[in-house]
Amino acid sequence: MFQTGTMKLESGKRIKGMMQVESHDLKLPVCAVCGCKEGPVVLITAGIHGAEYIGIQTARELSKELDPKEINGTIVFLLVANPQAAFSYTRLFVPEDGKNLNRAFPGKKDGSLSEKIAYTIEHELHSQADYYIDLHAGDTHEQVMPFVYYPGIAREEVMEKSRKMAQATGMKIRVKSSAATGSYNYAAIEGVPSILMERGGGGSFTNEQLASYKRDVVNVLSALGVVSKDREEEKDNIQNEVVNAVYTDSLAEGFWHPAKQPGEWFLKGDLLGTVEDVWGTPLQLCHAEFDGIVLYETTAMGVREGDSLIAYGECRQLS
Repeated sequence: MFQTGTMKLESGKRIKGMMQVESHDLKLPVCAVCGCKEGPVVLITAGIHGAEYIGIQTARELSKELDPKEINGTIVFLLVANPQAAFSYTRLFVPEDGKNLNRAFPGKKDGSLSEKIAYTIEHELHSQADYYIDLHAGDTHEQVMPFVYYPGIAREEVMEKSRKMAQATGMKIRVKSSAATGSYNYAAIEGVPSILMERGGGGSFTNEQLASYKRDVVNVLSALGVVSKDREEEKDNIQNEVVNAVYTDSLAEGFWHPAKQPGEWFLKGDLLGTVEDVWGTPLQLCHAEFDGIVLYETTAMGVREGDSLIAYGECRQLS
């Protein structure tokens, strides 16, 4: 039976409480829903990047809407992993230490706040989960197309279970990650099948986007046998897998002008965007290395050297 701190679930009950961060006075909001029947523990986290609000709202609403009587197992929601960023509209970082929480895993018990949060999530939540869904979005300066990552660095059986979770979302694009960093990647390395979902951005969302995100999550829960609902997919949905991804950063301080939009297909050699100096002189021309699709891009015109500009992928179509 799942337990963190003094929170202990009982069959058929919904419990909410605050999880104490290791060696710190910060507490994080957790809601856990225990079904009336036995089943796996599914962890769902949101707000690792605090201004990615659609993930937070998806978790908040589903944690209230899912009925324990219709659940097999336990669903644990960490509603906001990085609360001060969420409350202060801070992109990417934990305000207290200026670090990217998603790059802090596995964390440190005696580290900075980001490292302590990561340590707590790993030891209190990852360690008790059978499956893991991490909800993200384009941040305040980004827009993303709806897509899902699954880990590419883990045991083969963990990667395969994660791939099936990604497929179950119904999203049209999935990406096999080559990274070892991030909450979901670290959980997978430790043996927990995991995915990271992306949708929306710009620090806002529509009711339609929110409904779609909730549908994506419930699709996975249904495929895992945790909820008794039929999966809902978009019409003519064929999922494509990104077999090669390029993440382009700015080589100079300047002004970014994208030529394509998230979700837009392009051909090898197409111009994807330009960084210019204040006089309009091109400093960096971003041309596509292959035929593919834009996954996400920054919407901020002003960029610094090293800032993310655009991510795109080469796809293969799957049935």
